[in-house]
Amino acid sequence: MKKAEPDLTAALEAFVKEFSYPAQQGLSIRNLPQHPVHARTDRGNAAAYFSFPNIKNLEAHVSEIPPGGATPTHRHTCEAFFYVIFGSGYTEVHANGETGKRIEWQDGDLFCTPIHTWHRHVNRDPSRPARYLEITTIPLMKSLGNWRIEAGSDHPSPAKK
Repeated sequence: MKKAEPDLTAALEAFVKEFSYPAQQGLSIRNLPQHPVHARTDRGNAAAYFSFPNIKNLEAHVSEIPPGGATPTHRHTCEAFFYVIFGSGYTEVHANGETGKRIEWQDGDLFCTPIHTWHRHVNRDPSRPARYLEITTIPLMKSLGNWRIEAGSDHPSPAKK
């Protein structure tokens, strides 16, 4: 029997609907290092999404990886930039048929994952969380009818109903 594929796109939509914070005056979010985040059981991390009503092609959120934790491997049909607010770790990135790359990161670093590349984020510190700001082109891809997230082979199976 084939393992059921988790519907990561629907899981993200539900999470964003529940944990999206409006930007002040529609333009700013304050104090990202201390902003509340909420557990994402499908990803093994915590996050908070932000609503900027006049921004049509980008979205922003903070994610926090627990001490010694990692996200499952996944890929999505959007581009993403990551700014490390605090913590240290690495991100493994590879496209189909290519040798993987390891991006080491720490406080203040900026890195990206190109569209449709497999990746996972790992917090190297066993005692402190790692937090990053991620800015993606999800709204643009939705407007083009080409938005989805796919789970890698290390992703947990979906919960039984």
